Amino acid sequence: MSTVVDVALSGEDDGDGGNEGTRDPFGESAIEVEDDELRRISPGAWAGRVTERLDDFGRRLIYGR
Repeated sequence: MSTVVDVALSGEDDGDGGNEGTRDPFGESAIEVEDDELRRISPGAWAGRVTERLDDFGRRLIYGR
């Protein structure tokens, strides 16, 4: 993590005194995805929903509700 931060901050203070804290390491190449779209396509979100359904089924099976 510290190496990533060091690389992201490198060149930030290049001595000109004007652009401190405004460097964007991704520039124009940043990929932006909306939260709801990410939830639809994320394997982790799918697995979480499947796990919730299996847990619910198990509770109904065990407790008879």
